[in-house]
Amino acid sequence: MTEIALALAMAFFSLMVLTLISMGVAARPGQAMKMISLAPSTVSGPEGQKLPSANKPPNDLIIIFDGTRFLDTDLRPVNPETVSRSNTGPARRVVLALKPAIPLNEAMAARMRLGISDLVVSTLDDRWLKAIEASR
Repeated sequence: MTEIALALAMAFFSLMVLTLISMGVAARPGQAMKMISLAPSTVSGPEGQKLPSANKPPNDLIIIFDGTRFLDTDLRPVNPETVSRSNTGPARRVVLALKPAIPLNEAMAARMRLGISDLVVSTLDDRWLKAIEASR
């Protein structure tokens, strides 16, 4: 029994030492953190209005749901039945962007209408909400 207790104590001590060493490693003084900066860009929408950029990887497909209709990033109507995995290809993600205040049952219904199993769901920011309101 004593040997088991000693073995457990040694195991916990070695884990503690490894944890302390890994937490205490600092960055080199001459090494700066790399920063990613995104340039604000806009896209021209219908009637020449400026829309916020989608800032998406080139192969992502973003579908916007404003509570009543499905839109693309240019705020043109999209038929949800035509958006499917066969149209988007295997390497292309489909992102469903929703209004933040949309009820959960409406969000789930919109997700089901798209019929894509590995759909990425996100929310719209204030710039997109203003652009959607201006396009109505």
